[in-house]
Amino acid sequence: MRLLASLTAIVLAGAPMAVSAQDRPNEASTIVVTGEGSAEGRPGSFTVDAGLQGRGPTQTAALRELSEAQSRLLAQWPRLEGLREGVATTGDISIQPHRDPECESNARRDDSCPVLGYVAYSAIMLRGAPAERAGDAVSLASDLGATSARLDEYEVSDRQALREQANRAAFEDARRQANLLASASGRRLGRLVRIQDPSAARYDGESFQIEEVVVVGSRVRPAVSIAAAPEPIRVSARITVVFEIE
Repeated sequence: MRLLASLTAIVLAGAPMAVSAQDRPNEASTIVVTGEGSAEGRPGSFTVDAGLQGRGPTQTAALRELSEAQSRLLAQWPRLEGLREGVATTGDISIQPHRDPECESNARRDDSCPVLGYVAYSAIMLRGAPAERAGDAVSLASDLGATSARLDEYEVSDRQALREQANRAAFEDARRQANLLASASGRRLGRLVRIQDPSAARYDGESFQIEEVVVVGSRVRPAVSIAAAPEPIRVSARITVVFEIE
């Protein structure tokens, strides 16, 4: 009797578990795909970085020479012929003592060498449009006394619009892949479950806005015109999409 009672208790205890497993709804089958897309846009603006120097026997003299060169570049650079929009802004400014190079190479400490003079440095940036004027902007910076000048980057006028276009292309690529895989398995594509953008954390920010500058006086032409023919800017997107399959 005790054995029969024990077996009965075990069966009754296990019955609710069997019923629960039968009542649990089946989970929907899903398919996970990664789509890629891109979009291209014509560059509309550019950034040129230039460096200036001022030299003198004293710090004041070096800064004064730098100030004159800086004022000249800030006033003339935005007046570049063919520039529709542009703004020149200053960057880092510093001043350093100039010492005898031979002494510095032999001395254990730089401060043990006599100061021969001072050199003041300044960085200036020109952001302008259209992009085709970038070469002339570099050339004009040299004419105006810049000790260095280089094209930093091209930019589209609306990077966000390009990004949205690339995202749409990536989603269509993901849908196409999902349809092919579902068809190959004898199923059909169901509802959209989830979209994930794995590149969102690596987004490099919005494009800058160019301020329109009212130019006073005649336009300035560089001594040497440098052609600039920038390639289209490409924005890529990669998204992971989850669909139900029926």
